[in-house]
Amino acid sequence: MNREWPGDENGASAASHHAGLLFNRLLRPNADVAIDFHTGTTGFDASAFNIGDMDVPEIKAMLELYPVGQIFDNPVYPSVLHNAFVAAGIPSFCPEVGAARILDLEMIPLFVEGTMNVLKHHGILAGPMGRTGKDVNVFVGNSAFPILATQAGFVEHLVKLNDKVGPGQKVAIQRKSFGEVVAEYTSSVAGEVAGLRSDTTAEAGNTLVFVLFHRAAPEGVETYPE
Repeated sequence: MNREWPGDENGASAASHHAGLLFNRLLRPNADVAIDFHTGTTGFDASAFNIGDMDVPEIKAMLELYPVGQIFDNPVYPSVLHNAFVAAGIPSFCPEVGAARILDLEMIPLFVEGTMNVLKHHGILAGPMGRTGKDVNVFVGNSAFPILATQAGFVEHLVKLNDKVGPGQKVAIQRKSFGEVVAEYTSSVAGEVAGLRSDTTAEAGNTLVFVLFHRAAPEGVETYPE
């Protein structure tokens, strides 16, 4: 049901119908604030980061309570669950807990600590705050630059997650089966690496790298290839 929210109880598809029932009859009536946990797409490694609209003070306060390295200050897709909550007047954001289908025992505690901070912030739990974004010098960007494969072949990354990159910096190369280099890829922006393709092969059009950066004049809701 991802990207079907808030759904439509009378929608033509089963996903839209089910999302509408859940949102209207269970989720929205029972939420004062909401956290929409996600992981990255299968075949793509991701850093620990949160997505949300920092122009909304209640959302900004919650985003900054997580000791993760990056914040993507952008509402992104209107049809994801956290934006359906925001449209209904319920502050919400989306933690991205790394790669899909992986048990990351170093990353998970960061999101547990941040979520506990949010619960304490709202008076649901008592106790001292844990670490926050200030303690880890969180990097905030409002746009993500996708670097797409132009050829088919095997991908070798030259950067790691959370690395800082600059315009013109080479971030990946691609080879054919016998080792011949068929493409080299560079960043066009200055920012931090937020995502890397983890599948070793890629076809033309596949996303290889996402670079989180600050765009001087954000262009509203952005969509991204996956």
